[in-house]
Amino acid sequence: MPDYIPSADAAFDTWELNFFGYVLTNFATLGLVAGDIADLGTAHTAWTAAYPAHSTAQAAAQAARQTKDDTRATLEAEIRSLTRRLQASPDVDDTEREAMGITVPDTVATAAAVPATRPLVTVDTSQRLRHVIAFVDEGAPTRK
Repeated sequence: MPDYIPSADAAFDTWELNFFGYVLTNFATLGLVAGDIADLGTAHTAWTAAYPAHSTAQAAAQAARQTKDDTRATLEAEIRSLTRRLQASPDVDDTEREAMGITVPDTVATAAAVPATRPLVTVDTSQRLRHVIAFVDEGAPTRK
């Protein structure tokens, strides 16, 4: 059974304002006294202060994140540009590259390891004019 109170904050805010307004206006006809809705009024006042503050903080956080992302992209572009120059420069040696944390070229050629397993191929021709080719590793035939 669905809950009558909306789960999304914006929908809850609208619903809550209507509910509180109706109860406040009609508490006597609802069989209530002022003391019955005192705690509701306190909670309503706290919500009406907290929800906009949260929305404002959330918008500020999103704006700050966008600013951070933009400035990082600019900084990364500058770093990459300078790094390309440094990598091409004969004045920069591998020790300096390592100290800066940039790629140190591997000058020793190393052979690729010989694989322990081989790929297996299956061709599914169960449908007319259609071939489905699947590749799996010999060592793990149930994984693609």
